[in-house]
Amino acid sequence: MSENTEAQGGAEARIRQLVEQVKALQGRVAELEPAAAEVEKYRVQVEELKGATKAEREALRIEREIYAAGITDAEGIEYVQHAYSKLKADERPALGEWLGNRDALPRAVRAYLPEAAAAQPTVPQPAPVVDTRTKLPASSATALPSPTAGPTAFSPERIMSMSNAEFKAHFDAITAARAAP
Repeated sequence: MSENTEAQGGAEARIRQLVEQVKALQGRVAELEPAAAEVEKYRVQVEELKGATKAEREALRIEREIYAAGITDAEGIEYVQHAYSKLKADERPALGEWLGNRDALPRAVRAYLPEAAAAQPTVPQPAPVVDTRTKLPASSATALPSPTAGPTAFSPERIMSMSNAEFKAHFDAITAARAAP
């Protein structure tokens, strides 16, 4: 009989211990329920923001494609988006492809497209430079040029307009030119 009483006392102690654990856990659940509700609220906000950023990225992608086609006018961008959205979704080509097929576009969209590169006037190439200087007679070929003439002449004005580095680089030539008769 003492075994039976000891077994009952042990079982009762175990039951009391389990009841205390259940009460402690219920108290902890009651503490965490407001936090769980707040977390759920934030989770919903995050999902909404993900949807909004996805829509923003798509809108930016569409604008980039419109800009790439050469349409930069705000009204033109808006009308292109409107005209493109009117196409049947299952038959709608990619926006860049649609804008690239100029002949199939509505006239209102074509009005916002820049003129074709072929229609733009080309800049004429300059004519090659021809040396039209007169040649000196043979008798003048042996004459020495004046020290104040030509690219090596160092006039006071030229010396004054030189930077310090240029002056230092040409110092020997300047002094030699000044010393020459």
